Amino acid sequence: MLVLQTLPIRNPHIGAIGVRPVFSEAEIERVKTSAGAGWEAGTIGAVGASQKFGFVNKAAVRQMTQQQLKVERDGFPINKIAAEVANFNSMAWRFQLCGFVDDDMPWLMRYTAPGDHYDWHVDVGHAANGSRKLGFTVQLSRPDEYDGGDLEFLNVPYDRAAVRAKGALVVFPAFFAHRVTAVTRGTRLALVGWIHGDSYV
Repeated sequence: MLVLQTLPIRNPHIGAIGVRPVFSEAEIERVKTSAGAGWEAGTIGAVGASQKFGFVNKAAVRQMTQQQLKVERDGFPINKIAAEVANFNSMAWRFQLCGFVDDDMPWLMRYTAPGDHYDWHVDVGHAANGSRKLGFTVQLSRPDEYDGGDLEFLNVPYDRAAVRAKGALVVFPAFFAHRVTAVTRGTRLALVGWIHGDSYV
C-alpha cells in the first residue's frame, strides 16, 4: 500500500525581520515632544498560583522606564505604523491581523545608562498579550547617542546597523525571542508596540 504524507504549506519568509527607515527627523521630534513626565518602571508578565495574570517588577529581567504613547487626533503615529506593518506582513508572514487593540497600545520606552536592559523574552503570552501577532520598534535615538542597548534576535539573521538607525521601523513575529542589551552610555529611546490578530490555529 502506498501512503502519501501530506505536508503543511510552509512560508519560506516566516523567519524574516522587516527593517526600513520610516520616520523623518521631524516625525521623530513630534513623537518625542509628546512624552510627558509620567515615566514608570517597566514590568514583566507573571503567572502564579495566587494570581491569574499580572505584571511585576523584576529588575534582573527588565530594567527601564516607559510611558503610554500619546496618539494624536489625526492618528499619528500609529496610522503610519499600521500601514507600514501591513505592507511588511503582505510580503513576508501573511498573518491574519486585526490591528491595534485598546488594552495593549504602544509605549515609549527609555533605556538609560548604566544598565537598563530587557533580557531574552517573547512578546506573545497571556491575557491581552495572547493575541499579539507582530511586534515592532521605532528607533527614536541616533546610534551614537548611546552604547550597548542593542535590540537582538535569537538565531535569526538581521542587519544590526539598520536596526540601530534613527527612524527605523523594525517588525517581527511576536514569538521571536529577542532582548535589549544593557546600555553602558547615554540613553536609547524607542516606540514599541504590537499588532494583534485572532489566536494562532
